[in-house]
Amino acid sequence: MTLMPPGGRFWPLPPALWEWAWRAALSGACLAAMLLLRGETRLQAAAGRPPAQETPPTTYVTQPGDTLARLALRFHLRPLTLAAANGPLPAAGLTAYLQAALPAGQTLQLPTIVRLAGRGPHHPDEAAAPVVIPTPYPAQLNHLGTPRFVLADYMLWYSPDVFDGTQTFDIPAAGPYSSSDYGAIQRQVAQAQQACLDGFAAHWYGPFDPVTTGNFEQLLAASRGANLQHAVLLLTNTWPGQGEQALIDAINYVLANWVNHPNYRRVGGRPLLLFTDMSRPWGNEAEAWAAWSRIRAATDPNHATLWMAEGLYTTFNPLFDGLYVYRIDHRDYPQAYLKQARFAALLRGVEAQGGLPIGGLYWGDTIAPGYDDTRAANTQMDFRAPQPPFVRDRGAGAYYAATFAATAETGGDFLLVKSFNEWVEGTAIEPSRGEGDLYLNLTCQYANAYRRR
Repeated sequence: MTLMPPGGRFWPLPPALWEWAWRAALSGACLAAMLLLRGETRLQAAAGRPPAQETPPTTYVTQPGDTLARLALRFHLRPLTLAAANGPLPAAGLTAYLQAALPAGQTLQLPTIVRLAGRGPHHPDEAAAPVVIPTPYPAQLNHLGTPRFVLADYMLWYSPDVFDGTQTFDIPAAGPYSSSDYGAIQRQVAQAQQACLDGFAAHWYGPFDPVTTGNFEQLLAASRGANLQHAVLLLTNTWPGQGEQALIDAINYVLANWVNHPNYRRVGGRPLLLFTDMSRPWGNEAEAWAAWSRIRAATDPNHATLWMAEGLYTTFNPLFDGLYVYRIDHRDYPQAYLKQARFAALLRGVEAQGGLPIGGLYWGDTIAPGYDDTRAANTQMDFRAPQPPFVRDRGAGAYYAATFAATAETGGDFLLVKSFNEWVEGTAIEPSRGEGDLYLNLTCQYANAYRRR
């Protein structure tokens, strides 16, 4: 057995301390089970016991304004699957049929869905078995009247050499992979469904980068037929030498090429775009705000798309239509994730002033299973803003449970998981050799609980 100390990789544990280590590990698992998530569920999965689940509904009585397209999104079904379960499909005009208002009081049948079971760390070659899972609970509406959803950050740029054991906190259970491998993308799409995600927030540098551009297009293609809708998180402003015009070009590229794809994420009818490092490359908030104002005027002055700013404060709202925090923990500020409620309250204060382009502002909650970027110095390129490296131990799921519990106090509108596959920062929930698909299964519990709030 090994333990990971601060600043080191592995530390052999003397046999005499095995019993103590096992007790400590079990205590961490028990902590996860003891955290009460706003009265919704006790988190027992970290100890290997999933929480008790009520039987999800198999029928739904339509309300005024319902359409098949909206209900499919809310119940995590493909629109055609829901439509086919409730009568023959029209020979023509299918899009209009799915978007047409349904009569109030009509009872719809909610079909079951089939997912693939995951693989544990000790059985990497075990064939996945199909598992019939009841239709998930419908997503409740957030304070702006749109369904809550859950996205996970998704990195588009890996090559197999990244997973050589010196750059990442663990190794993928499937082994080293290339982000350009369509088979790997297909596997990740299936894993996203196992984790009950609604899609990915794909980290994209811009149209000048053929790797992340091509891989996002592959992700959209691989998601056809799956009830996943992905959004772009633009990193253009973090690439050395890129500035205002590069951001304009990148946003226009998304609008021209991707937002109309059926697997691109929309919120209240608006395509979702996420941004980060708001002051880069300008260096200060005043210059950044002026530049972002020009960028918005040049690309989307009428707020036809939903822009999410990243940060702790409302500096860029309501120029941007919402706010989220990317880094919820720091070396010198343990439990910084507890402050999300404070930052959400600041956003609600801006919202209360009124006169907003879309009538309100979205708050995106953030959770993470842990953190470990102590090997990032070994990577070839690191465009992140400088931060002291550190480790935040996962504690067999206890840390993940704590970050999720904190979101009960924010009144959040959607949830961001940090991350699906950020292996260099050590936040990945993608199955690993060390922990199997534990974090896919925990994520499914949290995603379902979040959407039901």
